[in-house]
Amino acid sequence: MYQDRLNVFQVAVLGLARAGFREPGDIGPLLGLDGEIVKLVRSDLQVLGHLDRYGVLTANGRNALHDGFPDPTRTITTYVYQDVTTGTLWPASTVEPEHCRCDWRSPRSATLQLRTAGAPLRVSAFAVHPEGTTNTEPPAHEQVVEAVARGEAAKRQGSGHTRRLRTDAPQRIVSRVSVMTEGQPVWIPLPLRTHSQRGGADSAVTWDAISPFGGHASPYLRRLVAIQIQRSPSLREHVERFIGRRTEGLLSEFDLLDVKLRRSIGETLEQRFTDRIRSEKELFEVLTLLEQAIDQARRHGDGSREVAEAARFAWSVHELVLRRIVAQHRPPQSELDRLRDPLVRQLGECCQRLGMSFGEQAPLRLMKASQVKELFNAGAEKRPPTAPLLLAASLVSAAHGGPDHPFRQIAAARSTLIGDLIHLSGDRNSGSHAAPKAMNLEFGETAWRLAQDTAAAYLGMPLPDLSTRSERDSSTHGR
Repeated sequence: MYQDRLNVFQVAVLGLARAGFREPGDIGPLLGLDGEIVKLVRSDLQVLGHLDRYGVLTANGRNALHDGFPDPTRTITTYVYQDVTTGTLWPASTVEPEHCRCDWRSPRSATLQLRTAGAPLRVSAFAVHPEGTTNTEPPAHEQVVEAVARGEAAKRQGSGHTRRLRTDAPQRIVSRVSVMTEGQPVWIPLPLRTHSQRGGADSAVTWDAISPFGGHASPYLRRLVAIQIQRSPSLREHVERFIGRRTEGLLSEFDLLDVKLRRSIGETLEQRFTDRIRSEKELFEVLTLLEQAIDQARRHGDGSREVAEAARFAWSVHELVLRRIVAQHRPPQSELDRLRDPLVRQLGECCQRLGMSFGEQAPLRLMKASQVKELFNAGAEKRPPTAPLLLAASLVSAAHGGPDHPFRQIAAARSTLIGDLIHLSGDRNSGSHAAPKAMNLEFGETAWRLAQDTAAAYLGMPLPDLSTRSERDSSTHGR
């Protein structure tokens, strides 16, 4: 199971072999590949048993071409790791477990000795006991296949973010799995790493759970820790001391979403923004929460709390993207030096450069040139700006940026962009503080669509067409 899926070149060569093309000289021009590369691909397929010595498709090759799963060419013994509280398998496997020395100071406290005896690294650890767990069912063979496949993919990619298999493994693969033991209880060290997200009054500590198998952040393990914090008061207290704040801020709303719900929404976002959205972790999480909120708002209708939640998360998308625009798209220093109070005229000219009216800058008329300059110099993360200041800086950045500037892309499609965002920011605050003003569903829909445009522009993608009902409703439950 060292290779869980065929790659695109292997699929292409197998498909051509089925059509009768067997020689590298014939296959290369059809695929636009050098003949030597085709020879390498064909050699790999022959080793896998998908092509015979003459380049003819074998029975195994037909099966692999049908479902994308190559037959294993060898039998291996590997260890997988099952969480005793949830019964799920970690997305990892090892051929030979590695052990470290552990000195127990109390039932809840231990000292681990890592690295080598000559240069040891001693780490204090908090032991999380599986309280209330009496029996855990052994994993299904399908779970083993997926755990090993994802573990191997993580090793190849050098990342903790691996996808679940798009389709279930076929029976011919699953039937080869044999669970040899009933399982042995083990302790696994799981490091937590914290980092600051945003700043000032809106600052929050976010965190990652680091996989001990690859050293990369793992969303799955982060979820496990979040669940355990809710179940174990002692673990909650220990983590709060480590983080330096209460875990109400530590456990983000994203972590508390049901796993299946997050997976469904994640697939929707990938369809809309491609898998590029997965690389933007914070943006992906906020968009997930927005998608869930707008789905709930559509269920409850006008005036519901869920509409206010959608507005709140929509503004969070804009705030996150605008902060990054200010950080990543600094205008030339000469343009910043030209900024003079009052800024009304210069901001109006910036609006006109982006295709908006001169008067679109009206909500920003109180901004000072020194504030805009300071924001670019100090950074949006060090001092949280107000919405008008963040928009003024983004406007100046876009006016002196290239045609692919994200803010310019959104402005080209929305001539009232600044007014819309100021309106959204104000209603976000009202909703967050339970103001009596009720928001209608159409406002929530508008906020949701604008957030999708902002995310797409930031990712360098065309703005999505969300005008059709099928796209608008393909949210949480895939309707």
